[in-house]
Amino acid sequence: MTDSHNKIELKNPVVAAILAFLIPGAGHFYQGRTFKAAIYCFCILSTFFCGMALGDWKTVYYQSEPGRRNLGYFAQVGVGLPALPALIQTSRYNKSVSPANLAQNEADANYFESRSYHGEMPLEAPFHGTLLDRGDDGKNVSGQLDGYIKLKTVPGEFGTEITGTFEGTLDNKPISMLNLSDPVGIGLPLGGDPQRSLECAVVREVNGRRTDTGHIEGSIPRPFLNWFEMPLTNRELDDVNKKLGKRYEFAVVFTWIAGLLNLLVIWDAFEGPAYGRGDEEDTKPKDKTPVTPKS
Repeated sequence: MTDSHNKIELKNPVVAAILAFLIPGAGHFYQGRTFKAAIYCFCILSTFFCGMALGDWKTVYYQSEPGRRNLGYFAQVGVGLPALPALIQTSRYNKSVSPANLAQNEADANYFESRSYHGEMPLEAPFHGTLLDRGDDGKNVSGQLDGYIKLKTVPGEFGTEITGTFEGTLDNKPISMLNLSDPVGIGLPLGGDPQRSLECAVVREVNGRRTDTGHIEGSIPRPFLNWFEMPLTNRELDDVNKKLGKRYEFAVVFTWIAGLLNLLVIWDAFEGPAYGRGDEEDTKPKDKTPVTPKS
């Protein structure tokens, strides 16, 4: 007969289920089932974050706009807290981008003119990209830029303009400071990529006049909260698929599996194990006393 003290105490099953949803294994820990809690927490979260890392941290997001819904998110959200920021991020993203701007951004991340970003100025950030310029002597200068870019607004002849500087290296060699000016193209403040595209003109004094002699094109970093679990545009999704190929699809499946597995964990926390709770019906063995044959 099973002793009553061996019975598993599920405590409040609803609380256990909610905790199991928020953090895999937390519901079992609440119930004192620590071994199961550790196994579930490690296996599910490691699967989920492995999928995130394999996909360059772009596998989990939700887009709620008609025609752009990411239905796979409803499998991912089963993992709880690690996937919930996507709901906040899609709300922030949709409020900051109008449908017209979003459609234009699908084709070109740098379409915005500088006047759209006066509210972000002054802007200072590390810059990585390329230079294409005629130089002071009229000879073409090109190469890889790494350094720091500064942009600010100033009064201009036809209204407010943007001007700035770049300081750093060209092909890993120090370069004289570059003066920058309109036109400036810059990607959306919010996006699914950690890097935000930026392009602007290089200006020099030519015959006593400021003249555009070339341009720089590259990217500046987005703050973590402006890209983590943000919706991906079609262009960004195409880029990550070109970069990672089949690896991206495997990464997405990993996050789906983690979320779906946690649904079973939630059920186990709510209902308890199928066997071994200590409340099974007692079964007595049949009396197998041998029958003495009659003489």
